[in-house]
Amino acid sequence: MTSENSKTSAVAAGTGPTSAGHMFSLIRSRPGWTRQQLLAATGVSRTTLFERLDQLFKAGLVYEAGTTSSEGGRPAQLLRFDDRDRVLLIFDLGHVHGRIAVADLSGNTLRMVSLRFDISNPPSRLLPRLLDQGDALLAADPSAHLVGVGMGIPAPVDSETGQMSECTTMPGWQDYGLKERIQQRWGVPVLLENDARAFSLGEAAATGEAGILLGVKYSSGIGAGVVVGGEVIGGANGAAGDIGHIRLTDDGPPCTCGRRGCLAAWASGRAIVEQLRGHGMHDLEDVVQRAREGDPVVVGALRKGARRLGRVLASMVAIVNPETLVLGGSLGRLDVVAAEIERQVRGDTVERAMLKLRVVPARIGDEGGTVGLSRKLVRNVYSATAIDTLLADSAKTEPADATEATEDSVPVAQPSRAPRKSTRRR
Repeated sequence: MTSENSKTSAVAAGTGPTSAGHMFSLIRSRPGWTRQQLLAATGVSRTTLFERLDQLFKAGLVYEAGTTSSEGGRPAQLLRFDDRDRVLLIFDLGHVHGRIAVADLSGNTLRMVSLRFDISNPPSRLLPRLLDQGDALLAADPSAHLVGVGMGIPAPVDSETGQMSECTTMPGWQDYGLKERIQQRWGVPVLLENDARAFSLGEAAATGEAGILLGVKYSSGIGAGVVVGGEVIGGANGAAGDIGHIRLTDDGPPCTCGRRGCLAAWASGRAIVEQLRGHGMHDLEDVVQRAREGDPVVVGALRKGARRLGRVLASMVAIVNPETLVLGGSLGRLDVVAAEIERQVRGDTVERAMLKLRVVPARIGDEGGTVGLSRKLVRNVYSATAIDTLLADSAKTEPADATEATEDSVPVAQPSRAPRKSTRRR
């Protein structure tokens, strides 16, 4: 069978259980496989196995990582997912500051920079600054191979389209082509996600929780995420978790959404700074510092805001019945705020909805968004369907050759990209 015929059969196989993408997913599921083990696990013929592996080797997706120990006979080669020097670029953006990181495929931060900005600034002014910072972080290790970019933003993101929805927090961004501009810069897959949902997903992933987790990011804004079985709920059009615009009163302070009395207008970090401006508060850092010092006026304002947030969260606890409520963000991690929220939730919710409920501070600190975006991005980039599409597209552009594939042939690793400057393991 010629190489061209192999390509044709691979495309015809689509994303079925014998496709190269599904075989790749199997290889990724554990540290090492021999060819014989793959034959036994998949039930495919030796010819099909070697065709699939040849595709994966040529695409630089798998490699031979040494041999098995042997008490006799020829040691077998171990095949592994090639994650050497693969990295992700992650933008975890809030209302007034952000965290840009280069991470490995598990979401571990390798390099990071924090920035202050106002997310309501025009995208034409702010986005180039952010992307340039990303370039600078990538340039610190020329041997690294970028495979995807993830960006968390304080705005709704449609789970179906992966695009940002209209949001008053980021005026002018919806029609700016955010995802497309990032792709133009680096030419790799791009994931957009709401920042609070990314935080919640990261908390669930990093702690290995398989049940229901409710995460809350309480800082300049207020957002939430519900994670069920390792998947974050996006909603019908990406608005899931947008609790800041739940109306608490018919009147009250004006909100950025154009209405009055929303939770964010009463209790967000921005609102609390405004309430305390006459008390010498200029930004959220001032509020956090004075709260830690025990300033009674600041502590009183925070408790009042936490009670309002707690009432909304009590409704969510009653609806989704989570095992864990995680409080993150610069305000959510304050002891006085966390204690008041828990007191309000437990006071407002029926007891049976809280039998297993744990209310905890963010357990991985500022890493939550990075971990959550990394995990979701890797799932997207390396899904069986994505790999089959990648290989099918490659097959259309590669010239045919006369190499024969037999049952005894052994695929040789032939990465399609330039050799790495370093093959070290991380």
